[in-house]
Amino acid sequence: MFRILYSVLLPFLAPFIFCWIYRRRRNIRDFFPVQTVTLAGLGLVLVFLFVFSVPDKAPADSAYTPPKFENGKVIPAFLEQKSNEN
Repeated sequence: MFRILYSVLLPFLAPFIFCWIYRRRRNIRDFFPVQTVTLAGLGLVLVFLFVFSVPDKAPADSAYTPPKFENGKVIPAFLEQKSNEN
């Protein structure tokens, strides 16, 4: 849920919030540029999705080992090469 919030909802709503704050400080009362702000929000969503969906490239034959707690110490997560033994 948090991922949807920061990668979709927040970038989409950010232009609306900034536009509302700007117009309120300048005391602008005429029409609200809905189309422009919506396109800016959609553009930000696309940028955020592209940036966050391109993770560090891991080798295709690697296996993720999650962090563990052994002998009172935390062993961090790491990528381990899978063996290709036949």
